[in-house]
Amino acid sequence: MRWLIVILLALSFEAEAAEWDAENFPNPTAGEFQKCNMRTTANICDPDGVLSEQSRYRLDNDLKQFEIRTRQFIGSSLCDEKGVTVAMAVARNVKGGSKGAVEMMAKDMLRKWNLDPECKKAIVIVVSTGDMKFWVARETRVPVSTDEFTQFFIKEMAHFQQGRYQQALTNILQAILEKTLSKQRSLLQPILKGAAKRGFKIKWITGWIWILPIIIIIPILCCCCCIYCCCCRMISCNDREKVPTNPQEEGGDQRPPQPPNAGGHGMLLKMIYPGGGRVAVGSLISRFLSNRDDVGENYQRKECYGL
Repeated sequence: MRWLIVILLALSFEAEAAEWDAENFPNPTAGEFQKCNMRTTANICDPDGVLSEQSRYRLDNDLKQFEIRTRQFIGSSLCDEKGVTVAMAVARNVKGGSKGAVEMMAKDMLRKWNLDPECKKAIVIVVSTGDMKFWVARETRVPVSTDEFTQFFIKEMAHFQQGRYQQALTNILQAILEKTLSKQRSLLQPILKGAAKRGFKIKWITGWIWILPIIIIIPILCCCCCIYCCCCRMISCNDREKVPTNPQEEGGDQRPPQPPNAGGHGMLLKMIYPGGGRVAVGSLISRFLSNRDDVGENYQRKECYGL
């Protein structure tokens, strides 16, 4: 009799524990991870022990990597760059056991667990192995549709029927990942094209910035150099006009008389032409110097006035 009571109590407890909904199902992302048969905070909850410990931790690692692998490094905001957060609930039976009950449980858990309140890029997968039912609740910014989730589960139905839950769930996560990345690439193409056009405009403007010095600044520098040279030339000509090259014709000061026997030619002329010869030789030298000054003056005037 006692054994019968114990068995009935155990069966009733198991039946009560197997009836899950969003209200009594533990949250692995918060402080109830131990009820989910996990040692630390996780993204998967398996309170009935449907999966082995190794399978749970392998799936938990895939779920945590999902957000990292779906991140986008090109976006106008943090939410555009953020990846998709995925959580999974595995149970033997859901209260009610119908498809509608599983769907309601998944949607309530998505709202209750509040995985991504800012960016709205989160999904909750609920699998009831005893009822052979599933549902994926998604938020608004998840690129994968409900029909696509259904197709992924239908493809893995054989694994579910054979009890290969870990293999089936791993394949479903991989299919969701590939579809998410494909949708993200298609959404990024217009952004990348716009960025390429803006980059072309920036390069075009940068090229003109380098050309402007050649077109404007260099000619201005050349003009300034020409003006500077002309001004220096005029100043030089004015200075030459102020100082006459022939003092006898322009009224300048007379050259100081040379003292007797001054210069190296005095003794030579005295030796060759003693007496009156000195005057004749001096006259020749004076004419030579006078002609030389006239030639220099004419050349300088032609240079100044462009003759």
